[in-house]
Amino acid sequence: MTDAPDERGAELRELFFETSQELLQALNDESLKLEKHPGHEETVRSIRRTVHTLKGDSAACGLRELSELAHQFEDALSLEGAAASPALAEISLAAADVFAEIITAYHSGGALPATEKLRARIAELTAAPAKKTRRKKKSADSSRQSGNDWTEAEKAAFELAQSSGTGLYEVIVKIDPHCAMPIAGRQLIQNAIAGTGKVLVVRPHAKSTAAAKQVEFILASGQGSDEIALKCKIPTIAGDIAVNVIQAPRAASTEAKTSSAQRIESAPAAPPASDGSSSSPHQFESSAQQAESVAQPIIENILRVEAGRIDNVLNLVGELIIGKSMLQQALNEFSKRFPKEALRGRFADAMAFQSRVLNDLQRSVMKIRMVPVDQLFRRFPRIARDVAKQLEREVDLEISGQDTDLDKGILDAIAEPLTHLLRNAVSHGIETAEERRSQGKPPRGKIRLHAYHQGNQVVIEIGDDGRGIDASKIRKKAIELGMTTPEEAARLSESETLDLIFRPGFSTAEQVTEISGRGVGMDVVQSVLQRLKATIHVETRLGHGTTFRLKLPLTLAIIKALMFWVEQRLYAIPLNAVSQIARARESEIHLVDSYEVLQLRNQVLPLLRLGRPCLTEVDRQSLKLFVLVITVGEKKYGLIVDSLEGEEELVIKALDDQTFSTDLVNGASILGDGKVVLIINLPAVVEHLARARPQEQGSANYGLLLNHDDRARLAMKAVGGRA
Repeated sequence: MTDAPDERGAELRELFFETSQELLQALNDESLKLEKHPGHEETVRSIRRTVHTLKGDSAACGLRELSELAHQFEDALSLEGAAASPALAEISLAAADVFAEIITAYHSGGALPATEKLRARIAELTAAPAKKTRRKKKSADSSRQSGNDWTEAEKAAFELAQSSGTGLYEVIVKIDPHCAMPIAGRQLIQNAIAGTGKVLVVRPHAKSTAAAKQVEFILASGQGSDEIALKCKIPTIAGDIAVNVIQAPRAASTEAKTSSAQRIESAPAAPPASDGSSSSPHQFESSAQQAESVAQPIIENILRVEAGRIDNVLNLVGELIIGKSMLQQALNEFSKRFPKEALRGRFADAMAFQSRVLNDLQRSVMKIRMVPVDQLFRRFPRIARDVAKQLEREVDLEISGQDTDLDKGILDAIAEPLTHLLRNAVSHGIETAEERRSQGKPPRGKIRLHAYHQGNQVVIEIGDDGRGIDASKIRKKAIELGMTTPEEAARLSESETLDLIFRPGFSTAEQVTEISGRGVGMDVVQSVLQRLKATIHVETRLGHGTTFRLKLPLTLAIIKALMFWVEQRLYAIPLNAVSQIARARESEIHLVDSYEVLQLRNQVLPLLRLGRPCLTEVDRQSLKLFVLVITVGEKKYGLIVDSLEGEEELVIKALDDQTFSTDLVNGASILGDGKVVLIINLPAVVEHLARARPQEQGSANYGLLLNHDDRARLAMKAVGGRA
């Protein structure tokens, strides 16, 4: 591999590593389109444009192996008749994979992958149309020797430029003989001259032996000869430059008009190439072909910023919010101590103004981190296609809601869970074509991937129209694996049965394959979602399909929270998880199969406690409780608390796993008066309760969060709070 010689070269490489991912994704997208519509000329041209860009960018960075392989593939795509090859889509997908491996090797400094297999397939692609292309070239040469040096497309392009009054120039640039990469230099010259106008023709063709010696353009431009020549002067790449005027711009010339045909016929002949080979007219590319290979400069109002810098700004905004809470606390104390002080009103106005500006700043920074989920969804058609082909299934993937915005950090974190759910939908959900026909279904299965906003959350659904999940089979497998007893399994509802698939080691696959069967995956999916303060819900109909619904927070940094007290310790939960707040007496709580429940408005709520009740019989009859009705997934629970503190906007601080090892708390925050509040991980609390056997429920439900003082002290140390 060739190392970049200077700092600028290193920056250029880093930029290439970023932009190349978009090119590879585009190559995958177009290849999948070609697979669905074989022989589609426009799709093949789009693939050729992408490969051409990848070739030019990699050559400019000195990545020789990648540029050469891309050049070979581009040559194959340029041959007439290549689009008709039935293997083209498969070769294009294989090329995308090999390109990705090469780029990864360049980026990590590892060994380059083997490319012989891909080169052989490309060679097979070029072998078929080669003879046909040579015959057509020979016919074209004989016709051009009659004096007609321009194709109809080129003539039409010239006439259009002349009728608009734009200047026409022939630009001849000799490549510097000392240029280390003449092909890449040719591309740089071509990119530079494209900035001065519209390139109508380029000669010789990039595959010609003369291409490394000089390059000639027919250019339509409103600029003068000197400006064009200056633009072409690239040190160590461009040598002698000649700009010949075919037609001066109308505003700068008063010469008599002649017919378009006369001007075309009188265009100056190209000088011989420096190696003695003639640059004959048959080496011209048509304007239609050139439109594919010459990228016109586009001015984009986009600034690439490292994600870490945005995170730093977001952290500072979080500190400002803590500072706002401190000021609000001080103002409240000031108002209580000096209720008649005239400055109270001015302080209050200043605080209100600061709050409005801070809220706007917070929303603006959050929007910077928001990206469309399409950045993730674009990967899935290729994954679905590969898994379906491996399992010999017929699958269509429908994607909607790609424009839904989500925090970049969350989007990256859910990539693996969504990939696993998609692979499961293909391998476990969709039946074979024969099975579907026997059930009266179309042979091609359908998988739907949908994203949308719902309040302060983003919902992502992934569903299929396959066989569905058999709850009885889940119960039977759970009993075989020792996850539950037959008696307990008989009492499980359908939703509770479906939750068993998220247990570690659970799998219904009869045999282990590359796709599934190891019992690793769904538990990882749920653990990742719990870490993100997200939930997952399963809906299924046997014989009709399954839908997994993920509910994700918009951001992980700042939340609206409801704070409450349990055993003289302050806790918080996300406000959007609370559907209502109710009052109840301890005597109204009942035990059903060792689970505490409460009947509230004709609804039976399972109850969760965060502390141990030490009650006398008198207390049990008279003590009033606050019950927070919370929603986790699609289920409702009642969370028992001692008293309420109120709503607050909290900045979440991550806790060190080494000093605070529990999954029941997923963060902490500091209030304005220095208090540390622990933020409860509701899905983990519910999971903890669900995994406990009924006979253990008394100890499992009571005191889920023990040793409050020790945990608060450790949390305060972890987030840097004040005593």
